[in-house]
Amino acid sequence: MSGLARVLHAQGHTVTGSDRGDSPVLEGLRMLGMDVRAGHAPENVEGADVVVYSAAVPQDNPELARARERGIEIIERAEMLGRLMRTHQTRIAVAGTHGKTTTTAMIDTILRRAGMQPTTLVGGDVQTIGANAAVGDGSLFLAEACEAYGSFLHLNPSIAVITNAEPEHLEHYGTAEAMEDSFRQFVSNADEDGCVIACCDDRRLHRILEGCSRRIVWYGFQGCPEVRADRVEISGPNPSYSLIYNLAERLPLPTPFRSGLGGGNDLGSVQLSVPGEHNVLNSMAAAATALELGVGVEQIKGALSEFTGAGRRFEVLFDDHDIMVVDDYAHHPTEVAATINGAKSAYPGRRVLAVFQPHLYSRTQRLAADFAESLAIADETVVTSIYGSREQPIQGVSGEMIAARMHASGQTSAKYLPAMDDVVAYIKGRVQAGDIVLVMGAGDIRKVAEELAAAFGNELL
Repeated sequence: MSGLARVLHAQGHTVTGSDRGDSPVLEGLRMLGMDVRAGHAPENVEGADVVVYSAAVPQDNPELARARERGIEIIERAEMLGRLMRTHQTRIAVAGTHGKTTTTAMIDTILRRAGMQPTTLVGGDVQTIGANAAVGDGSLFLAEACEAYGSFLHLNPSIAVITNAEPEHLEHYGTAEAMEDSFRQFVSNADEDGCVIACCDDRRLHRILEGCSRRIVWYGFQGCPEVRADRVEISGPNPSYSLIYNLAERLPLPTPFRSGLGGGNDLGSVQLSVPGEHNVLNSMAAAATALELGVGVEQIKGALSEFTGAGRRFEVLFDDHDIMVVDDYAHHPTEVAATINGAKSAYPGRRVLAVFQPHLYSRTQRLAADFAESLAIADETVVTSIYGSREQPIQGVSGEMIAARMHASGQTSAKYLPAMDDVVAYIKGRVQAGDIVLVMGAGDIRKVAEELAAAFGNELL
């Protein structure tokens, strides 16, 4: 929502708005001259021509009610995003259950290094633009496309990127099959002469894209994708690999390339500044997209080496080369496992203390066992109370469910601490030299990471 506000404001529209509480995000919008307020109230929509709302906002919200009374047009955020995208010749939408924020940010970084000026909206702050959105020259639009509530079905991309497709947001879709159908519809909304860039390692994507009439460019480690990685090295904080491309005749370069180990053309070594095998996959998606747009290989490799991550994606808040505090948005078992494994591969031998805030009661109820399995990869784990967001509590569902399952499987170091203050005190008492404190969740858990970073920093003064 804040990224959309930034783009509309930069285009010359008068933008007002509200959120249920104050935050640095709102303050950032105020500094740009927007009237944004803490707290929802009917008077906030007076004078508006259009009211744009997040799908997470309930329909009985007082501002939506007043807008209906006044006959003001009301549209969901994704519909407004679709309207903005529609006027651009090249429209890139990055979808997927995991990795779409980082992949979108990587693509933006590559395009800007190549001298392009995309209009970008992404789910986290990007270092190259200093925010989560930027307005470009009008020819190219890049957006993160969220599948929650079917929001991405409002978009009509010319390039549709799909990082993966796991059963998620089933409180909306009901079944995994319905979720898969939404991805099929997303792909069918792409231009007929456009393309789909998809991860070859995801078996569900093969099923989703079976019979797809759009041109598909596959990337990944497995099978025979058009873009793949050889000689992958993920130990240490800077993964590296050789980028292999099987469509070299489409490259904007006349020079021949070495043959890759498994066939194809070796475009040379790529070194990343973000850890983990999952980020190697994300970078291949970004590289495949850039190659489709005719970006030079050296510009792609240079941008990927400079990319240090998006906001709340393995974001290091404190590191004195003894204790490290990392904040991450991971809120699904697959993401939690990838983040912990990424930390362990980047910093072998160091203990990982995981702090996890479950997000949504329905997700916790459905995936408690999977969360327990993923969190067991860490050396110690603290689970907090659930961040309910748009949901009402479900009787008997709490973060303790996850900790209890970990105990039942022998993970006795797992602890349930519902209060954030208790989490900070507990971690401060448990941390040892060399530890990585990995704070994860999609709610307000970042406050814990910030408090721990401040506390460790002050102890050094």
